[in-house]
Amino acid sequence: MSMLEEIAEYSGKRKLSEIQRFLCICAGVDKDVLKQCPTEWNKYTGIGATILFTGVLASLSGGYALYTVFRNGDLNTTDTSALLPAFLFGILWGLIIFNLDRFIVSTFRKSEEDIWWKKYGKELLQASPRIILAIIIAIVISKPIEIKIFESRLAEQIQKNEIASKKNNATEFTNIYGIPDKKGQVLNLDTTLNKLHTELATDPQNVKDLINNDLAQANATLTRINNINNPKINQHRQNITSIRNNQNYKRPVYDSDGTTIVRYDLTKEANDKIQNENSAIGVLNREINSQQAVVNKINNQISEARKEYKLQKQKEIREKQQEKTEAEAKLKDAIAISETKTEEANKTSEKAFTNNFITQIEALGDLTDTDSTMWWTSLMIMLLFLTIELAPILTKLITKRGSYDEILDRTEYELMVKQKEIISRINSEINELLIKAEEVAKLRGEMFVQAHKIKLDAELNNNKIITDDIAKKQQELALRAIDKWYKEEQEKMETSSASTSIITKTT
Repeated sequence: MSMLEEIAEYSGKRKLSEIQRFLCICAGVDKDVLKQCPTEWNKYTGIGATILFTGVLASLSGGYALYTVFRNGDLNTTDTSALLPAFLFGILWGLIIFNLDRFIVSTFRKSEEDIWWKKYGKELLQASPRIILAIIIAIVISKPIEIKIFESRLAEQIQKNEIASKKNNATEFTNIYGIPDKKGQVLNLDTTLNKLHTELATDPQNVKDLINNDLAQANATLTRINNINNPKINQHRQNITSIRNNQNYKRPVYDSDGTTIVRYDLTKEANDKIQNENSAIGVLNREINSQQAVVNKINNQISEARKEYKLQKQKEIREKQQEKTEAEAKLKDAIAISETKTEEANKTSEKAFTNNFITQIEALGDLTDTDSTMWWTSLMIMLLFLTIELAPILTKLITKRGSYDEILDRTEYELMVKQKEIISRINSEINELLIKAEEVAKLRGEMFVQAHKIKLDAELNNNKIITDDIAKKQQELALRAIDKWYKEEQEKMETSSASTSIITKTT
C-alpha cells in the first residue's frame, strides 16, 4: 500500500465532530478538501471559533450600543421598549461582522514564494484591508464595552460637562448682552462719584491759593498791625487812666451855696489830653479795622469761591448719579434678559447631556484626555478587541502553508484546467459551426441573388404598365382638382361682392 493510500484510508476512518464541522463552516473552509487533511482540522476549527466569538462579541456590543441610544429613563432602570430593537440590531450586527471575518479569512491564501520577504510582503499586502477593517471593527466594538465598564465615571463626567456647558451659557449670554461692560460702566461711575464727593469735601485750588497766599498775607499784616498798635492803644488808655486819676487835672465843683464841694471834674486841659489820647486810639483802631476789613474781604472771597465750587460739584454729582441710575437700569435689564436666555439654554443643555450614547462617547473622550489611567485602560481594552479581531488573519499569517492549501490550490487548478478544456472544446465546436454556416450562407446568398434578379426583371416589366396607368390617373385627378378649386374660388368672389353691396346700401 502506498503512502497516499494510507493517508486516504486514515482520513476515511477519522470524522469531524458536529462542533468541529460547525466551526469549520464558521472558518469558511471546503469540508471535502479539509477531510483529506486531518492535521489541519485543529487549525481551522480554532480559526472558526475565533470568528464565531468575534461575531458574538460584536453582537453584544452592537446590541448594548443601540440599547443606550434608544433607552429612556435612568441608567438603573431597564427600558423594555428598547430591548427588542437592540436585540435585533445586535444579532444583525454580529452576523455582519461574522460574515465579513469569514469571507476575508476564507479568501486569504498563503503565498508560494520561496524568498521570505517577498512571501510575507505579498501576504501582508493581501491582509492589509483586513487589518484596516479589524482596527475599525475593534474601535466600534470596544467603545460600547468601555462605556459599560466606565459607566459610573462617565455619569460623573457627563454631569461635569453639563455644569461646564451651563457656565459657558452664562458666560456667553453675559458677553452677548454686554453685562461686563455695563458693570464696568457702573463701577466707573461709582469711582467718579466717590472722587466728586472727595473733591466736594476739599477746597479747590483757587481757594487754597487765596488761603495760602492772600489770606495768609493779610492775616500776617493784621497780626503785625495788632502787634504794633495794640501796645500803643493800651499805652494811650493807660495815659487816659493816669489823667483821670491825676488830681492836678481835677477841679472842685461846689453846690448852689458855694460852700460845699459836690464833686471833682476834669479840667479842660485834662479833657483835651484825654481827647487827644482817644483820637490816637481811634487812628490805631481804624488802621487795625482797615486791615481786618481786608481779611474779611478775602474770607468772603473764599466763602464765595467755596460756595460756587460746591454748587458746581453738586451739579456734577447729580448728573453722574443720574447716569449711574440709568446705567444700573440698563444693567438690570441686561441681567434679566441674560438670565432668561441662560435658563432656556440650560434647559437645552440638560436635554443634550442626558446619559445617552453620544454624551457617553464625549465623556469618555474627556476622561481619556484628562486622566492617563483612563487613557491606558481604554487603550488596553481596544487593543484586546483588536487582537481578537486580528486573531483569525494572524493565525493564517503565522502558520505555514499546509496540506489544505496545497490540495485547495490543486483542486482549483484542476477545475480551472477542466473549465479551460471545456471552453476550448466549445470554442472548437463553435468555430466548426461557424465555418459550415458560412458555406451555407454563401450558397444561399448566390441562390438568393439569382432569384432576386429574376424577380426584379418581372417586377420592372409589370411596374412600367402600372406606372403609366398611375400617371394617367394622376393627371385626371389633377384636372378635376383644378376645376373644383376654380369653382370654389369663383363662388367665394361672388359671395364677397354681394356682401359688399349690402353693406354699401345699409350705409
